[in-house]
Amino acid sequence: METKEILEKYEALAGYYMDELDKYSWESFTLKPSATEWSLGEMYNHLIETGFLQLASLQACTTAPENRKLKKTWVGKWVYMTGAIPPIKAKVPPSAEHTSQQPRSREELRQKLEQLSAQMKAIAPSIDSISPDRKVKHPYFGYINAQEWYHHIVMHFAHHLRQKKRLDEFIAAHDA
Repeated sequence: METKEILEKYEALAGYYMDELDKYSWESFTLKPSATEWSLGEMYNHLIETGFLQLASLQACTTAPENRKLKKTWVGKWVYMTGAIPPIKAKVPPSAEHTSQQPRSREELRQKLEQLSAQMKAIAPSIDSISPDRKVKHPYFGYINAQEWYHHIVMHFAHHLRQKKRLDEFIAAHDA
């Protein structure tokens, strides 16, 4: 997928998530289906914070040494071949880095999403000039380059649409 197409897809997804922010009462937005599942607010925070981490990895590719021998895992190959993260619920190890927090406000989420979107747009023109042999390790996908990190942000936003749908159904049942 071309960088321009990736950015357009990202902008559509980010716009959808932004538009959906006002759809919920604050109580519904922060309601958790269980102690081990995220609320919509926590999911939004996860998407945004992970997006910034993914952009940092993309940036790290600009100074990473070129090495053609660094490869993707079989999962990484499959994800980039299909262009989507599989419809699974990934379990990440409990840690401060991977534990999503409830947002403080919708406005905070809007601002962070706008910042992420601005950075996605700003970096787009330089993506294709970064050597594809400059790679940074992803915990599941192995070594991926700047173009793949950029695409990963979009795939991650799309992947969480399934979780959002489940949370929407939970909220509708709870509010009924």
